[in-house]
Amino acid sequence: MTDNLGPLRQAMSELSEHGGSADLYEGTLRRSRQLQRRAAVTTGVAALTLVFAVGGTVAFAVDHWPDRSASPATTPGQPDCPTVETLGDLVELPKDWSFASADVQCAQTWAAVEVKRPAGGNVRYLFHYTADAGWRYQEQGTEWDCEELGLTMPAPFCTS
Repeated sequence: MTDNLGPLRQAMSELSEHGGSADLYEGTLRRSRQLQRRAAVTTGVAALTLVFAVGGTVAFAVDHWPDRSASPATTPGQPDCPTVETLGDLVELPKDWSFASADVQCAQTWAAVEVKRPAGGNVRYLFHYTADAGWRYQEQGTEWDCEELGLTMPAPFCTS
């Protein structure tokens, strides 16, 4: 048996002359870009995770933070002293009447504010707080009896 490999060798020689060398440059660039994208996405996800973790911790802490807006003198079950604006929304003052100052005098569930009248002489509006209705206008006058109002401590708008 004789092997006639001459034509095969000739064909392989011709193929090797035309084939050239393997070019790995494009594949290397593609892989490098893929790794850069993967690193950027991983970094972004890690940063977002950190932001949400810190934000969630802060939100949880703030939600469970003691209420600092409550006055230290406020007794549990006692309302905060209302503002003049809050009380002004509850009444409609007659023409040319106005609140004399921004100070509201409070004692337990009662509040009073001075009102100026054009005829002279100031008068006070008295407001009462109940848990179911909130602040409500009670009456107007100059002074009230603390015992009749059920106050257990002196108030600046009471006679006794």
